[in-house]
Amino acid sequence: MSRLLEFQVLKNTRDLGGMPAADGRRVLPGRLIRSGQLAGLSASDSARISSLVGLVVDLRTYGEVAEDPDPRIPGVRYVHLPIVESFTEGVSREEESDRNLVSRLIFDPEGSWRYMCSMYRKFTGDFCVSQYARFIRMLTDSPQKAVLWHCSVGKDRAGIATVILCEILGVPREAVIEDYLCTMDYLKGFVEGERQSILKAVSAEKALSGAETEAISESVDYLFGTHRDYIGAYYEATDRKYGSYDKFIRDGLGLDDTDIGTLREKLLE
Repeated sequence: MSRLLEFQVLKNTRDLGGMPAADGRRVLPGRLIRSGQLAGLSASDSARISSLVGLVVDLRTYGEVAEDPDPRIPGVRYVHLPIVESFTEGVSREEESDRNLVSRLIFDPEGSWRYMCSMYRKFTGDFCVSQYARFIRMLTDSPQKAVLWHCSVGKDRAGIATVILCEILGVPREAVIEDYLCTMDYLKGFVEGERQSILKAVSAEKALSGAETEAISESVDYLFGTHRDYIGAYYEATDRKYGSYDKFIRDGLGLDDTDIGTLREKLLE
């Protein structure tokens, strides 16, 4: 499992160091960090990021960056690499995206689940794959300090970036999936905050029955959480498009044996 890094403000910031990988090796600690957005960093968090990180890769949309820009941290290079071309309900977190999604699906748990599965399948689209390929290429030229990548809360776009990287490094599939799922352990407060905010907003407009309250709560879990079905939908879509995950790495991301070997030598111990 990735290891949670304690920060004053930052949440769901984790070091992949120690995860089992190819040939009995493990991911080097202090080199690969996944996170949620950096907006609102405290001074102490900023100083710690500056000491740990050499490159920040922001996977959010242009709209998200405009609403909540990352701070510029001394000594840290910043790259904006949007994984989706425009706001995507349930994945990107612009205010408009959230409003549209909640208004359509908040009383429909099954529809919320189907929607999120479909969103994960879309991570195999050509634009997303080309952007993830750019991200992986950055790691071959990364500084000696860590690379930190993030989206809004660090579960979907950053989660798939982590899945792709772990697969390249030879992390066992079940360990990859378990690390993806444990995101929920670190986002309980975020999900509960979304649940209470939505319940308050909806109940201000209408009296909610017990069944409606339960439906909202379940929909929130689907829309703002991580689930095995989502990552399963992603893997299935990848296999359907490319034939296997190995072919995705080679044909989709454009990596050959030399590229894979270079990444493993650089990032494993």
